[in-house]
Amino acid sequence: MNSIRVLLLCAGMLLLLIFLAGGIQGEEADGFKAVTGPCGFRFPADHGAHPGYRTEWWYYTGNLTAESGERFGFQLTFFRRQLRPSDALRTWPQPPSAWRTHQIYLAHAALTDISGRRHIMAEKVSREVLGMAGAVQSPRDVRVFLHDWETAITPAGHFLRVRAPAFTLELSLVPTKGPVPHGDAGYSRKGSLPEQASCYYSFPRMKARGRIVSGKTPYRVTGSAWMDHEFSTAPLAEGVTGWDWFSIQLDDQRELMMFLLRLKTGGLHPASAGTLIHPGGETIHLRHTDFQAQVQRRWTSPTTGATYPLGWSIRLPGHGMTLALAAALDDQEMVTTGSTGVTYWEGSLSVKGQAGGNPLSGQGYMELTGYADPEAPPL
Repeated sequence: MNSIRVLLLCAGMLLLLIFLAGGIQGEEADGFKAVTGPCGFRFPADHGAHPGYRTEWWYYTGNLTAESGERFGFQLTFFRRQLRPSDALRTWPQPPSAWRTHQIYLAHAALTDISGRRHIMAEKVSREVLGMAGAVQSPRDVRVFLHDWETAITPAGHFLRVRAPAFTLELSLVPTKGPVPHGDAGYSRKGSLPEQASCYYSFPRMKARGRIVSGKTPYRVTGSAWMDHEFSTAPLAEGVTGWDWFSIQLDDQRELMMFLLRLKTGGLHPASAGTLIHPGGETIHLRHTDFQAQVQRRWTSPTTGATYPLGWSIRLPGHGMTLALAAALDDQEMVTTGSTGVTYWEGSLSVKGQAGGNPLSGQGYMELTGYADPEAPPL
């Protein structure tokens, strides 16, 4: 039994090193599918996995309030990483070993106890073999899982379960909007070349209800959640060191998604973009010239020494909107040495502002990458 565990550990570390190296380089990379135009989503089929594309993730965040008044934020992300192009299956020995796969799954989960001023996280990694991880699809449902962590996407809603040493999440999320494609019918540009893009959609507002456990204390919670699903093959454009991403749910029933692609030379790549979603679900695509983003406050992590921008002023002049974003807790840093090896900041934020002279408030989540190690690969 010990020898099997050592073998699995070594195999897992090898897969992790391949993941961190950015996958396969050179001619073999040509065997992966490329996103080069509108994605033509068909649901519920496109809630499932998309083998053939190198990278994919299912990403959930939300803000919760306990019956007793405590406030929490949560994150759950499943990553799928394909290690070789699908055509490489033809070179496998026949019959292939049950341990052989080109797919690796990774997962990050976190709970932010806003009232208790504490952020706790957990992570997992596994190959897609022997029922340990994967995305299982039926005509109506999708189940993405890694060991005992899972999300089930059904016509009735999304159902999340995480059981980690320091916390538990058991949540039911019922969409009130979405799915909403971003960019050009889901074709979300991440660079100047056509293939520097992803297929990207969101459920921007979901009613959340369920149970969490922080330490040994259980809570019944309600709140609001956001879900992203994205898949791609191409890396970010050359010269991009990371991104700042925001998902904002406003109390006037509008939502805003924005991502800022930072350049080594300063400023933003022109592919930086966003989506403004109206109460009825209508969307407006935002180009980088449609908004202004300025950092108002920074925080330096005592754990990694990375400095993150945790206070922002966002302006959408064409919509008469000004927003002030503030982290609900400074230390929501994710140090994922046991899975992706990438350090990033992911956390709950509060929103205040005005539109057309009327006050606005809201909540959301923010993701900041490339600050701990600008040379590291993105998530």
